[in-house]
Amino acid sequence: MNLPDGWDAEELARAKRLAVQVRASVSDDAQIFAARAPGRVNLIGEHTDYSGLPVLPVAIDRSTIVVAAANTTREIEVSNVDPAWPSRRFAIERQIPPYATGDWANYVKAAIQGVIDHFAARQLRGMSIVVGSTVPPASGLSSSSALTVSTAISFMAINGLELEPIETATMVARSERYVGTHGGGMDQAVSILGRRDHALFIEFDPLRVRAIKMPANAALVVADSQEVADKSGKVRAEYNRRVVECSLAARILGRALDLDGVKILGDVVRALPNLSAANLVEKLAGASPQRLDPDLKEAANVLGVSQMKLDAELLGHDSTRIELDPNRPLEILKRARHVLTETERVIRAAGVLEAGRLDEMGKLMNASHASLAQDFQCSTHRLDALVESARRGGALGARLTGAGFGGSIVALCDAPNAGAVIESIDRGYYEKFTPGASPENLRAVLHAGPGASVIDLSVNA
Repeated sequence: MNLPDGWDAEELARAKRLAVQVRASVSDDAQIFAARAPGRVNLIGEHTDYSGLPVLPVAIDRSTIVVAAANTTREIEVSNVDPAWPSRRFAIERQIPPYATGDWANYVKAAIQGVIDHFAARQLRGMSIVVGSTVPPASGLSSSSALTVSTAISFMAINGLELEPIETATMVARSERYVGTHGGGMDQAVSILGRRDHALFIEFDPLRVRAIKMPANAALVVADSQEVADKSGKVRAEYNRRVVECSLAARILGRALDLDGVKILGDVVRALPNLSAANLVEKLAGASPQRLDPDLKEAANVLGVSQMKLDAELLGHDSTRIELDPNRPLEILKRARHVLTETERVIRAAGVLEAGRLDEMGKLMNASHASLAQDFQCSTHRLDALVESARRGGALGARLTGAGFGGSIVALCDAPNAGAVIESIDRGYYEKFTPGASPENLRAVLHAGPGASVIDLSVNA
């Protein structure tokens, strides 16, 4: 059987099963499209993308598939094969109101809103879609972006719209802020631009991608902690809090270094490429207290701006406004130290991975996890235990992957040792933390796969 580019036989079979449901709700002659978008595992470069700094992820061989057909209304009809996610229906309008925080279909709305915003002058057709996914939700593998990407490219196909992949990645990254998470563009970029057997070294402002061949002797063991990391729900406040802390650190550094227009730490790094992370952290320590009050009054004084102006710029307004816990100070120095040192680790990691030096890559991943746990404080006791179990089994390096606060870890190992690493994880983590669960459904060796694509099922019947 000739498979469409980027699809495997299992994915095509899934799409055809979903198409049966779609055809039941549209006219007999409706054109049926199927879009696939993979999840991702980030090897290193955590919480750097929204500071405009590089990352090193892979698209994985787990995907979300959306099968879509135009309907006769200007509405989007959504159903999911997983009964945990209820069906939804909403109108296409210039500004689509969101569902309640945490509703899964807000990611569908985000994708539709992004296309509406980008193609503002176009009259857009409604569609009926069915969603099926093998990317586990709330596990740190970016099931949300896989859903947003697959919805966006299917909606574009229904309406005869085209963009270059890198433009689509930028559009979808911007659109996902609709759900209220002020993230960067890593997840969407790797889901769209991923390459089989390659990691992607991704840079931002503007978006740039370089593919790095994964060494043939490398294996990636990914394990789910079973600690939910739902960025559209309860984790959102913690995630957005760190966006604010990093942005404040950037502005303070910019003022201390006489740089104009600094909004994110990437602005500082690009303006002063010869200054090391250690130099920048030292400058920040001399310019501001390590912690600042959450009402932003102290921060405004440090920056010499009005509190009202700083509040509006950092926290936003309306449904996407960031709400800070008034009882917790903002950590400035720790957050910046992680992002700046992580950036140096990402740049080194790209070189050592390309050279096949897995031992060095593992050490960088271990250092990344330590920084995420100590300075960024987004690891958890369970994630730390899972990482330690992987290392005891012989992993060259292991770290949390994704936003943290739960979710999954990724462990790098020599391919022949993958079984020993999995056995150690089963014994040292799952038997202790998830007794009675089936660990074979919670950990696996995942592979770098291709990026998103959309096909016409009438051609690929």
